[in-house]
Amino acid sequence: MAFVRKKVKTFKWPVEVKEPSETNPGKFDAHEFIAIFNRVARSVITKMADEDEGTLLNLILAGWEGVEDENGKPIPFNSKSLAELADDPYWIKGVISAYTATYNEAELGN
Repeated sequence: MAFVRKKVKTFKWPVEVKEPSETNPGKFDAHEFIAIFNRVARSVITKMADEDEGTLLNLILAGWEGVEDENGKPIPFNSKSLAELADDPYWIKGVISAYTATYNEAELGN
């Protein structure tokens, strides 16, 4: 299959968010959702290393699926929702870890 270079590329990738458990002291609960990531040039990622995480999230995240509020209602992807979730260090860690895993695993050939 030919490689087709597109100007705008996104891809879906699972994100696991591990949070301290409310019911099991000393344990973590894992939750998943699907992130829709922008493919960002490696040179841009390198430049962004010194930026705050909120700026990085705005660059790499194009949307999500399976993010819900406490009542099971889907949370729409928009700047307000992103800002609210970006205040959660466990959520940010999950998103950034998932994104970096995509290019780290590609380098390993997995």
